[in-house]
Amino acid sequence: MLAAVLSSVVLMAPAEAVVETPASAEPKPLRRYLTREVPFSARFVDHGVLQVSAAGGWPHLYALRLHLGLFDHLVVGMQTHWLPEQRAPQISPEVSVAFVRMRRFEWGAHYQQTLYPPPEVDGDPTTPSFSQRDHWLLTSLSLGNHWLSAGFDFGVVRARIKDPNQDPPDPDTNPSTIRWKLGGGLHLRAGTRRWGFTASVLAPQLMTQLAFDVRFGLFEMRRKGGWRPSGVVYSTDRRVPQWRSSK
Repeated sequence: MLAAVLSSVVLMAPAEAVVETPASAEPKPLRRYLTREVPFSARFVDHGVLQVSAAGGWPHLYALRLHLGLFDHLVVGMQTHWLPEQRAPQISPEVSVAFVRMRRFEWGAHYQQTLYPPPEVDGDPTTPSFSQRDHWLLTSLSLGNHWLSAGFDFGVVRARIKDPNQDPPDPDTNPSTIRWKLGGGLHLRAGTRRWGFTASVLAPQLMTQLAFDVRFGLFEMRRKGGWRPSGVVYSTDRRVPQWRSSK
C-alpha cells in the first residue's frame, strides 16, 4: 500500500525544466581581429572598405584611384589618368601588403607606378622624347594617432631615363636606358576613418601629390560611422549632465 502511494507521487511530480545554456556572446577570433583598433592609415585600407580618391601632383598632373581592403593586410587597386594629348587613358595596378598593423604602428610594403604625360618632341636634347613610367617597390613604416598618420617609405625604383652614353640618332629624339635606383620618401594623412587628405613625396624620381580619399564600407566588420573627427565636440552633441556636489 505504501509503495503504491509513493510511486503515484513520483509519477505526478512535475518534470524539471531543461535550461538551455545560451551560446557565448564572445565574437569569433576572425571577427575580433578585424574589429580591433587600427590607425586611419595612409597606405592601407581596412577589411571590406572601398577607397575612392583623386590626386593632383607632379609629374602625373592628376590621377583617380580605387582600392579595396581585404583582411586588414592586403590592398588591391588601380590608378588612371587621361590627358588631352593621350589617345587612351593610362592605367596601372597598385598592391599593398601590411606585415604588422597595431593600434599605433604599421609596417608593410607596396607597389605603385608614377604616370607621366606624353613626351614632347621639341628638338631639345635635354627633354625626354620617350615614354616614361616609374615602378616603385617600397616598404613603409607609419605611426598613427586618431586623425593623423605619418611615416616614411624606402625601397627601389625602376625608371627609364636619358642614356648619357649614347648620342641622339637625330635632333628630335634621344636614347633611353633602364636604371634601378634606391629611393624613398614621406607620407602624411589627416582625416577620419571615412575621409582624409594624404600628402606624399618620393625621390630621386621626383613625385609629389596631394590626394583626397573617401572610404565606403562594403562588407566591413567594424562599426558604421566614423565620418566625423574623433574627439571633436559639436553643438548638436548631447551634453553630459553635470553632477552637483552635495552640501
